[in-house]
Amino acid sequence: GSVAQCGLLGGLAQFLWSCVRNVDNAAMGFVFLQERRRRRRNGGGDSSGFRGMDIGDVVVGAGGRGVQWKQALVHWWRKMDVSIREFVRSHSDLAMSHVAAYFKSYQRAANDVAVLIETSGVESIIHDDITTHMCSSLGHLVAGSLVMVCGMLIITHRNAFSSSGERLADASLLEVLLFSYVLCYTILFTALEPLRAAIKAVYVCFAEHPLSLRQAFPLIYQRLSRISEASGNPS
Repeated sequence: GSVAQCGLLGGLAQFLWSCVRNVDNAAMGFVFLQERRRRRRNGGGDSSGFRGMDIGDVVVGAGGRGVQWKQALVHWWRKMDVSIREFVRSHSDLAMSHVAAYFKSYQRAANDVAVLIETSGVESIIHDDITTHMCSSLGHLVAGSLVMVCGMLIITHRNAFSSSGERLADASLLEVLLFSYVLCYTILFTALEPLRAAIKAVYVCFAEHPLSLRQAFPLIYQRLSRISEASGNPS
């Protein structure tokens, strides 16, 4: 049960966290551009916060529609940001190590690991990990290849799927292929969860018991230590 939850919900949490990080980076870049524009103009108008950062000037239309639109957008994003971060925190794919070692429930293990990662300062190492992206790419590749082969077979023999001799409708064919793709990708991504969990467990061990990792896998420990020092987080 925990493996399936971690494979499905953990992958979704990882995807949502990547989206949040991309939005944060885009917001920082937007703030930088707005600040450069203000300096060129030697001044600027007031601006409101976007996750605590300025987002620049907004052209205000009749009746203050520009200000209302900006406030509504910021309010909506803040609510979404809080909800996404809570979901990521309680459904992290790093939880499998504590589930296996301490027999915790999935959400409790995810919350405990989240606190451990935040206090240890190894979050930057986890952000640079490409294990999830590799597993996801492999899932898309295999699922896409199988769906293409099955689609070619179904298109060739689509007349055999109807007892009345009518051809299989294009909409039905699309539904079958889409369902097959989603099902194949989900099964494969879940099957790769033990591999992802084993790699994630190394990061959790480095954060929780670095000396044990140093004795068991000195090369991995040295590599992670160099990455941590380069990121400004001494182990």
